[in-house]
Amino acid sequence: MIDQIISSLKDKVGGDLLSKIGLDQSQADGAIKAAGSSVQEVIGGGADLSSVLNLFSKDGNNAGGSDLLKTLGSNYLGKLTGQVGLDASKAGSVKDLVLPLLTNMLSEKIGGNKDMLGSLLGGKAKDVVGGLTGKLGGLGKMFGK
Repeated sequence: MIDQIISSLKDKVGGDLLSKIGLDQSQADGAIKAAGSSVQEVIGGGADLSSVLNLFSKDGNNAGGSDLLKTLGSNYLGKLTGQVGLDASKAGSVKDLVLPLLTNMLSEKIGGNKDMLGSLLGGKAKDVVGGLTGKLGGLGKMFGK
């Protein structure tokens, strides 16, 4: 299911990355890949489950969700400048375009539901709730690693 979300993300923002921000096709592809990788690293890095569920829900972000979004944004910016090779201005524009859409797409699927989060992560929800091992194992499947 997550592959569909990433594919949809590319379909929705790919043209804007090329025409509005001025990326070439390789940079646009790298930006989409970096978004998935950033989510994997931040959530797989031991993020608090309640913060993850808050961030990927229809509710307004609490302090944990806000902090997680900031961490995700910083990680993504680092990938855009370091791996994709964008300057800071273009990286900021890409982040501002891609991250809210990706967060909304994940929120639509997860909706703050730990069982759905577990399903998207490729494991059983109890494994996700149970600890980092469940999150890491599923996240590799989530982004094709």
